[in-house]
Amino acid sequence: AGGFAAPVLPSSDFETQIQVPFEAQGATLPLVVENAAGRRSFGLPLAAVSPAIFTDRDGTPLLLDADSGEALDAANPARSGTRVQILATGLGRVIPSWPSGVPAPVDSPPRVEAQVSVRLDREPVQVTRATLAPGYIGFYLIEVQLPKIVNAGPAEVFIEAGGRMSNRVRLYLIP
Repeated sequence: AGGFAAPVLPSSDFETQIQVPFEAQGATLPLVVENAAGRRSFGLPLAAVSPAIFTDRDGTPLLLDADSGEALDAANPARSGTRVQILATGLGRVIPSWPSGVPAPVDSPPRVEAQVSVRLDREPVQVTRATLAPGYIGFYLIEVQLPKIVNAGPAEVFIEAGGRMSNRVRLYLIP
């Protein structure tokens, strides 16, 4: 990818995930893919950041209770005043710089260089940290503090980084 080896993450017969190297620059990322079927070359649009909240195959976002590590969904909603962790991608460079394809350290993972904000039903919530996800490649961990007072039910959540917005997902809440 652009003269750099792009780490291959999960791969199957139907899809392959790669990590765009932190060092990649420019407006387009030239990509060469080789497999048993042959070699393909194409270009992908490249931006300093392109935030996205991870979701599973059913579209359920990867949101966790920061204290228990439990997944949050309609059956296990977040409580007002708690901390929520958001697993994301596309947040760009980190400080200190970190090599592509290497799992982030568990202790003191590098922090995201771009300004990261999170909105809950279009209102800003406090971001307590935005780092590489400890022990993972290609994941970022954003932790937010929920307000002490929230409306019960589903709420829309999205990330903004470097002036670009992520996909919008649902977080279920209880007071």
